[in-house]
Amino acid sequence: MKIQKWICLCSLVGSGLLAQAQQYSVNKHAHAHNDYLQVQPFYTAYANRFASIEIDVFLKNDSLYVAHEEKEIKPGHTIQNLYLKPLLQQMALQNDKVYPDGGGLQFLIDLKTEGEPTLKALEQQLAPIRKYFDGSQRPDAVRLVISGNMPAPDRFRHFDPIFFFDGRAQTKYSDDELKRIACYSAPFQAFSVWNGLGRMVEPERKKVKHFIDSIHALGKPVRFWACPDTKTAWQAFIKLGVDYLNTDSPNALASFLNKYEVNSYTRKNEHEVYQPSYKHDGAEGPVKKVILLISDGAGFSQQWAAATTNGGQLNMTQFRHIGFQNTAPSDDYNTDSAAGATAFATGEKTRNRYIGNDSTGNALPNLPEKLSAFGIPSAILTNDRLTGATPSAFFAHQSERDHSAAIAYDMLKSPVKLFIGGSHPSLAADSAKLKQQLTAKGVIIRSDLREIERVPLDKSLICFAQDDPATNYHMLEEAFDLALRRMEKQDDRFFMMVEGAKIDGGGHSNRIAQCIEEYLSFDTLLGRALQYADEHEGTLVIVTSDHETGGLVLVDGDYKKGFVLGEFITNDHTGAPIPVYSYGAGASNFTGFMQNSDIGKRISALMSVK
Repeated sequence: MKIQKWICLCSLVGSGLLAQAQQYSVNKHAHAHNDYLQVQPFYTAYANRFASIEIDVFLKNDSLYVAHEEKEIKPGHTIQNLYLKPLLQQMALQNDKVYPDGGGLQFLIDLKTEGEPTLKALEQQLAPIRKYFDGSQRPDAVRLVISGNMPAPDRFRHFDPIFFFDGRAQTKYSDDELKRIACYSAPFQAFSVWNGLGRMVEPERKKVKHFIDSIHALGKPVRFWACPDTKTAWQAFIKLGVDYLNTDSPNALASFLNKYEVNSYTRKNEHEVYQPSYKHDGAEGPVKKVILLISDGAGFSQQWAAATTNGGQLNMTQFRHIGFQNTAPSDDYNTDSAAGATAFATGEKTRNRYIGNDSTGNALPNLPEKLSAFGIPSAILTNDRLTGATPSAFFAHQSERDHSAAIAYDMLKSPVKLFIGGSHPSLAADSAKLKQQLTAKGVIIRSDLREIERVPLDKSLICFAQDDPATNYHMLEEAFDLALRRMEKQDDRFFMMVEGAKIDGGGHSNRIAQCIEEYLSFDTLLGRALQYADEHEGTLVIVTSDHETGGLVLVDGDYKKGFVLGEFITNDHTGAPIPVYSYGAGASNFTGFMQNSDIGKRISALMSVK
């Protein structure tokens, strides 16, 4: 049927409105198209808790065979063997429930032979088990929807009321007939030639939308057949309000829908973006202060996901000096945080799991140690434990990142003047031995950020602070301002490493919301660092990550609505190159492609000048 005729017929059922927004799920919206062609008919869709399963039926020699075409009929491949017996067997195992955890099931039975005789044969076959399909007696009854060679609408009443029918937009139904219509189906190709890649052209999208809206105006759900079957198409149909997502790939669609909630995010609040002056950006003068901001686990996809929710703008997007770094360690393709941070801290690549040591296990001088020779103080801030892999690379020397107690004791030998981060048992105030040794060295230990400004500047300070998810408190945002004030009072020059550690957790757990919210918090620090560099000539701000986590791919987004949909391909680190953003004095030294170890070398070279 031509598109023009379809659109004309659609207009007969009303202009309508879009269905109300709904949370899509497999058990409400997934339709297994031509299910009998699966390697395991019924069971693949059923195991995924599909809402609807399509069965093509031929009446032949008084038997109801399931096949796509008559020539493909195989002995024993009957609706009884492929669908009815497996269904009843499963229900018998779970107290007569269709699905053990609730939810309904629909069989969409496409009659391929003459409608009334085929339907009568089906009616007779179902008579002994009719109760399982009677919605008037069982709220969770399996719903039977007849499609294909259906009886004429005025003949609906002659068939068992357990049978509902698949509506057609070109047919005008009476009120009683409409009550027997379960859903409306249509060939997608009557509206669009889109193949499911890229985007539908707007005129075709409007035709599709008009059809959907007109059916929703009747209070009925919509399904397309002969439609694209890709992730892009599923997302487009969700946005358009298609009620049943038609697929020949039930496992893939089930995965897509089951992960949809954790893979999507909508803006909660506007995120303020600082507008830099660029007055000192790229200046060739001396570099007095370096603020190295590390967003653990954030690749460009995590960063752009956060930017998408904020209309395409973040503090991250204000940088003009941009490069990329290869994150590989010395012994692998993918780095862990220990080797990645060690490269930043020492200017040398090392093995995974090594903290501040070279590939042979020997200690490498880190930036705080190198800079202390020039009288330059350092600070380490993290919302991870202070003995976590990234912060510890800037003060410890161990060949195993899990040796947390040994890492904690390395603080005794570090020249770092200010530590702010989460505690480890070895660093707790009641750990008498280490506390005694730190105190003997003149180190002050506090557990409240508000006490920082009361500690004398000539004292080294360890301050423990934690995030509070209940109040959405990100301690690093407060700690950053306090640390800047303390460090600039100590000396005209300083080095500060700040780690936003929890983006990495979002990648490992494949939760895009955590990736985005933690990066937005981290981006707040970027804005303050940019402002600080504008106000303090000679300041260099460097922003990067130790690696990407999760293999995040952005599938769809909406800048106006602040919506983003992604998918993770792993729960581990990947080897993707990572952006390097720089601003202020010496920023031009961090453009182009570099090794992660080059960052540490170049910071050291810029600051090790009196």
